[in-house]
Amino acid sequence: MPAYIVASGRIDDQDRFNVYMKGVADTMEPFGGKPLAVEDSAEVLEGHPPYPRVVVVEFPTMDDAKNWYHSNDYQAVLGHRLASSEHVLYVMNGFGPSE
Repeated sequence: MPAYIVASGRIDDQDRFNVYMKGVADTMEPFGGKPLAVEDSAEVLEGHPPYPRVVVVEFPTMDDAKNWYHSNDYQAVLGHRLASSEHVLYVMNGFGPSE
């Protein structure tokens, strides 16, 4: 069953965040991560979101998503994101066939 990492965030230092962006894509590939959506000013239909940026990344399984996040390669670039932005990350299962 696919799993998704959904991030909501705000970028405070674009130059430093760009360093993160240059390295993050390569860290996802070994885990089957595929960015599905990135929007810096997502349209809000309801509620009051904490941050304007929304990112959705699909992984083949929940284990793949968690293993990517905790991988040495991702942890090596994560500091750039943490130093340049504020985000809330969620990990969740997608819908699978009913049993």
